[in-house]
Amino acid sequence: MINGDDLKAMRNQAGITQAQMASKLSCDRKTIINYELGVGEPKMGQLFKWLVICRIDVKPLTSQISKIRDKLNCEE
Repeated sequence: MINGDDLKAMRNQAGITQAQMASKLSCDRKTIINYELGVGEPKMGQLFKWLVICRIDVKPLTSQISKIRDKLNCEE
């Protein structure tokens, strides 16, 4: 599971400030602070945007999800 420390580390590694991340996610800086402190959690869409903004490769995850979905569709 991704926690606030992970979010902060990814953001810092990408060289993005909290204010910049807030702007990219269309929220305020306080929201980013809360995510990084573990006070709140980003919704699924915001989490994926965070990963993409920080240049994290999400292809393995989305590929695995597609395989699971395809397997379930074949069983129906």
